[in-house]
Amino acid sequence: MVHCSVCVLLPLLICLAGFSASKTEQDGTMGDNSYGPSSVEITGVDVVTVGILYGFECLAECNPACQFTWTRGNETSKGQQMNLQLQHLMPTQILTCTAVNPATGRLVTVQKKLQVTEGPSNVQISGPPSLTFDAVSVFTCSADCYPSCSYSWTVIVEDQTISKTEGKTISVTPYDSTVASETLVCVAEDTVSHLYISSSLKRWVTSQTDVSIKGTTTVTMGKQYTFLCSATCIPYCNYTWNYMGKTLHGDLIQLPILHQGEKPRFVSYMEITVGDYSPLTCKAINAVSQATITATINLAIIDPFSVVPTSQALPVAGKLFSLECTGSQNPASITWLKDNEPISASKRVHFSPDHITMTFSPLLQNDGGLYQCVVAEGGTPIPSVPYQMQVNYGPNNVVISGPDSLEIGVKATFTCSAECFPSCSFTWTLYGKNITGSTIDITVNRHILKEFISCKAENTITGMTATVNETLSVSDPGWCGC
Repeated sequence: MVHCSVCVLLPLLICLAGFSASKTEQDGTMGDNSYGPSSVEITGVDVVTVGILYGFECLAECNPACQFTWTRGNETSKGQQMNLQLQHLMPTQILTCTAVNPATGRLVTVQKKLQVTEGPSNVQISGPPSLTFDAVSVFTCSADCYPSCSYSWTVIVEDQTISKTEGKTISVTPYDSTVASETLVCVAEDTVSHLYISSSLKRWVTSQTDVSIKGTTTVTMGKQYTFLCSATCIPYCNYTWNYMGKTLHGDLIQLPILHQGEKPRFVSYMEITVGDYSPLTCKAINAVSQATITATINLAIIDPFSVVPTSQALPVAGKLFSLECTGSQNPASITWLKDNEPISASKRVHFSPDHITMTFSPLLQNDGGLYQCVVAEGGTPIPSVPYQMQVNYGPNNVVISGPDSLEIGVKATFTCSAECFPSCSFTWTLYGKNITGSTIDITVNRHILKEFISCKAENTITGMTATVNETLSVSDPGWCGC
């Protein structure tokens, strides 16, 4: 029995040994402990943004160490790590990693899907150039994003966060009149990659108040004076002055703020030489909002020189008339002006040897205007107190206006006019009677062939009169004359 048992077991062991040797040949050498690849995976982000460098790694359990091949589209690379930086927006990308056991030749392939985003970039805040207390100002934030951006805002005053809100736009109202400026911060965040970028914008709460001019208001012609224009402005004001039709710019300074809560006050100094009777105007212009406020003062001018007529007679066209420059201590320095233009001597306009007197011989209607003498005594020319001359003239060109003929029983109206200063008075003569007024109504009630009318224009200032006569034909459609 024992023998038989041994005989039976021996062939069985021989068969088992032959089976084991056959399995090793198929799989390779089993004694070297080769295994894998297994647990193959790609590590790295699932979302990539254009322009940013990303790293990926392919992991696998292998013995001996696996060899790795990467594939993205038509691109292939070797190695366990792969770097990826997209230069422009493109569709979803597929990363493929193939792990190969170099001993067994066995391979495993895995893939990773990458969503592509772009931005945020070029973030900008747009809105008005300034804020106004108690008024709403709307600002908009924009940025380049794919697929989209979300926006959040923070409002900061003096390094303190005042409010926060979400959305593409924000409405801002300065909460207090003492606030000088507010800073708006917008954060744009890509809704997929959650990358973000921010931009800030400072806006002044502009204001300009309390503009005033200080300085001597009683001045002497030809002398120099300093005036000060000031205004309370945020952030600051620029100033322009206007005098004698000219726009001037003074020196600008900021006064110190002495008490907490006070707004900055800016001052402009201007030196002018009084040479006209024009008012002095200062305009404060907010440098940001361009809003303006204006102050004006009228100067009481003491003028040592003046132009006056040489007699009590009124200026009348056709007669002699003279003007005199009074107050000059140096007659040779006198220049005469009409409407700010120099006057030259002519056959009709004469100057006395000392230039103190100017005579019109005769005076004409168009001689009316503003007359001054300018005296240059020891420096700056000083214009005199002006004399506005209104020439009295007329009557000239007396005219009767109305129908050319009369009809019995029908009223006709006539008007008499003339060129006069001051206005002329008119007197009509009709049927031997005098009728005053510039118009007259005539109704013929008798059978006559002609009617005679006369108008006299009279200027009581010039003492002149002028008369015009007119003969009118008379018709009677209902009279046959038989």
